[in-house]
Amino acid sequence: MSTTLECVSDWMTRQRWYAGKGHVPRLRILSADPVPSDDPESRVSILLVMDDEGHVPTLYQVPIVERSTLQPAERPFLIGQNDDGDYIFDGPHDPAYPRALLFLLAPDLAREVTVTGSKVLSGEQSNTSIIYEIDGTPSIICKVFRTLHNGDNPDVTLQAALSAAGSTAVPRFVGQVRGEWDDVGQPSGRAAGHLAFAQEFLAGADDGWKVALQYAANGSDFTDLARALGAQTARVHSGLASVMPSNETSADDIAAFGVSWARRLTLATREVPALLESRAEIEAVYETARTGVWPRLQRIHGDFHLGQALLVPDRGWVLVDFEGEPLRPMNERDRPDVALRDVAGALRSFDYAAGATPGISADWAPACRDAFVAGYLAESGVDIEVFRPLLDAFELDKAVYEAIYEARNRPDWLAIPLRGIAQLLDSRRVEGAPAARLEA
Repeated sequence: MSTTLECVSDWMTRQRWYAGKGHVPRLRILSADPVPSDDPESRVSILLVMDDEGHVPTLYQVPIVERSTLQPAERPFLIGQNDDGDYIFDGPHDPAYPRALLFLLAPDLAREVTVTGSKVLSGEQSNTSIIYEIDGTPSIICKVFRTLHNGDNPDVTLQAALSAAGSTAVPRFVGQVRGEWDDVGQPSGRAAGHLAFAQEFLAGADDGWKVALQYAANGSDFTDLARALGAQTARVHSGLASVMPSNETSADDIAAFGVSWARRLTLATREVPALLESRAEIEAVYETARTGVWPRLQRIHGDFHLGQALLVPDRGWVLVDFEGEPLRPMNERDRPDVALRDVAGALRSFDYAAGATPGISADWAPACRDAFVAGYLAESGVDIEVFRPLLDAFELDKAVYEAIYEARNRPDWLAIPLRGIAQLLDSRRVEGAPAARLEA
């Protein structure tokens, strides 16, 4: 037997959402808050566990359930046994925690409905999602954030604001849970952020990436769905502009974007030598964008691609996962941005779907890209051509990021972003100039 911290330490470092796999953890429990439970045989708590090792200390949320007995079916979700002889279980997999959590998320709803079951969604990397069955029907999905940050999580605030405004382009919002913890880095000595939130479960929904891959593999026309996705993306942007703050783009804003593009390109040329030959052309695209026309800055999705859209029967496209780029600090994800960044993410996603499909027609991705832009333009009224240099810059920056990622993690896929960069540069090059040749 061990202390609760020892049990959690051994178990936590083996979880997919633990981000410190490159070092030996140095963990401490910041808080262990009990949560009221209707199960008399259990004790439910939310642990906030700080890992002080690594470049930046990282705070994790570990909901646990303690029981005096261990059933065979519970063994896969056992964290350990503490010095008091109690068995400690991973909360989301024990029925007591999801029921207790629902009372925190939406107390009125929790008193009205009967939770007949819950299950954890498999395959997630950084969070844990729980699907609730209400009267036998999957009805609510709750995302439990495993890594915590000071400040509001845009995945919660943006979807809550759109849902409250009546938008059907996002799932209906159900509730949220916030927490506080000690943080000497904050002026008050305390930090606060979101622990979890819940929204409607969309039965029968298909992941947009999987749908696109199926269409691509079958050689099917995806342009109608691409056009509809472009229109829905524009509706989300319009909705966010109406319910969240926006502002004119300042010279300092433009300079900050330029610094970010340049920093990423410098890193990419070090790690992907194939980009060296085209560096000057890429920098020229960035310079044209910096000196061109810029729209107002507003809140956006922030990490948009086909996998962040669900195709729902009798409803169409619904956008999810507004958390922003996972590697960006939370305070940066909470700022107004350029809506064209989301458009660029979608365009790159079509190229990826084509690149992941052997034998696909060369026209498939360009047709999808054109249809998406047409749908976005028709719904938003934005003249894409006015902002074309800016869209090109964001798309190039996204492809440069992809090249870094693929070089590090999936070298066999490096050709996809390199091909995208070459095609975009070719489309901008003065007729008669030599074509770019980027090879992995």
